[in-house]
Amino acid sequence: MQHTSFDKAGITIAILCALHCLLLPVVLPTMALMGLSFFGMLWVELVVLAMSFTVGGIAIVLGMRHHSSLFPLLTLITAGVLFFFKHELSAPWEQLAIIAGALLLITAHTLNLYLCRKQNNVPCEEIEERNTAMDASETTKVVVS
Repeated sequence: MQHTSFDKAGITIAILCALHCLLLPVVLPTMALMGLSFFGMLWVELVVLAMSFTVGGIAIVLGMRHHSSLFPLLTLITAGVLFFFKHELSAPWEQLAIIAGALLLITAHTLNLYLCRKQNNVPCEEIEERNTAMDASETTKVVVS
């Protein structure tokens, strides 16, 4: 799978994660009436964070094959530190950490896409297609020989 798909999914997950964290205190009492109070449990937050950083890690590592820059990875790690330690902060700072973490996640994915396009002067999708075609032709040569 191309890293651009992972980057787009990562941006979507980061936005959903931020909305979950910011709106949950307001909406949780209503959700309890509908039987959806499990959205307020810690394990749901950890699952969403794990998904977000797994998708982000895959996208950034795949993107690094094209642009070789560590900046998207460092941005992703910084976002992870903010998200995993946000509970140690007081209420207003926790909300700020959530917003900053989500923005850093989105920045990491956007930077990953930008660096790939800048490095190759073409969209990453075309590079992936070329690499796939080259791998297929090399496999054919080995089989024919």
